[in-house]
Amino acid sequence: ATIREIHHRVKNNLQTVAALLRMQSRRLADGEARAALDEAVRRVGTIALVHETLSQGFDETVDFDEIVARGLAAVVEVATRDVPVRAERSGSFGRLLAEDATALAMVITELVHNAIEHGLAGTGGVVSVRGVRSRDEHDELLTVTVTDDGSGLPDEFDPAASGLGTQIVTSLVQDLRGRITWGSTKPHGTSVQFVARLRSIKSIEPIKSTKST
Repeated sequence: ATIREIHHRVKNNLQTVAALLRMQSRRLADGEARAALDEAVRRVGTIALVHETLSQGFDETVDFDEIVARGLAAVVEVATRDVPVRAERSGSFGRLLAEDATALAMVITELVHNAIEHGLAGTGGVVSVRGVRSRDEHDELLTVTVTDDGSGLPDEFDPAASGLGTQIVTSLVQDLRGRITWGSTKPHGTSVQFVARLRSIKSIEPIKSTKST
């Protein structure tokens, strides 16, 4: 109960931070600065979503399918103003430890946001997220593929020289001991796939109650 209350308070604090950033954004005249703060609000909101889910459970794991579903809905609602965009989810993400869930939620929402903002900005379309759990001889793996049917990657695309969102994604995937690839799809669109090595849920020791004598 104490751990759940902590996650609940962290979620509330993060939502307060997001609200303050949103208020600051509305006071700025510079469009680029406003956009930067709006992106910060979205990222803080993603972390708050993980803590909200943890506050409703009984351990330090979360049902990541629920987080992906709610995160997708939030990103699409915020990002789509002028063109119709639909988000699809398939496969299974399963239960994850909190540390992995936060990083993965950030990566997926960044990739979906980029797909909508860049690939689907002019025409609209569909962005799809698929999760597949597997295992190698050492670790539990999660393979996530984010695709869209938009304009595709520019010929000069270089992840190392791209914007902040792509840099955040690359850094978080490295923290997850994973790898990520970007590519174009036929006849048009973009596909991004990353593989993350997950921490073992079995390695977490349950909390044992103690009796006073």
